[in-house]
Amino acid sequence: MAATAVPTTLQPYFEKGIQAYTQGSYEYAVDLLTFVLRQAPDATEARRYLRLAIQKQYAQSPPSWLTQLAMTVFSLPIRLWALVCTIQGQQRRAIQLYEWLLQLQPRSRGLLMRLAATLRRAELEDAALATYEELLAIDPNHVAALRHLGRLAMKRGGDQQARHCFERILTLHANDLEAQQSLRNLDALGTIKKGFSA
Repeated sequence: MAATAVPTTLQPYFEKGIQAYTQGSYEYAVDLLTFVLRQAPDATEARRYLRLAIQKQYAQSPPSWLTQLAMTVFSLPIRLWALVCTIQGQQRRAIQLYEWLLQLQPRSRGLLMRLAATLRRAELEDAALATYEELLAIDPNHVAALRHLGRLAMKRGGDQQARHCFERILTLHANDLEAQQSLRNLDALGTIKKGFSA
């Protein structure tokens, strides 16, 4: 599963963004990496570092509960706009809106789920995978994220990651039929693969 590379023309901005991130200039890193992603939405590494920079920036100066409440209210029309864009098939625009919202609320499970789903619809599967992983770093027991990540990993041949996701679901919900069936499918797939390599 190779990550989609940053185009050569945007490489200088990406490198400066990484440099800013490693030096702790998170705001500058966010600006540069956002610029890269606007030009190349499927640049997976740029998206990964953008999300990390936003998380670090948020951790460095977390907003007060009052500011968080204000941001939630302020973000409602933009969330609605992103949803409308998604319904109208404007996936790239919706992705930009969700990523902008995540700069305000980087630990929002709902926003991360919507971003990941929109990335999947836009066929940016590397980015969707990374977004589910980010959500699970915040909330390891998020069943919907585990389920979607498991399905996506399975589809892309990441059998070990898929198995981990479905086993985790079963530790949380022992009678989850989809997780049980998915593990049986993975076992059968493993047997078939062994048969081909023999």
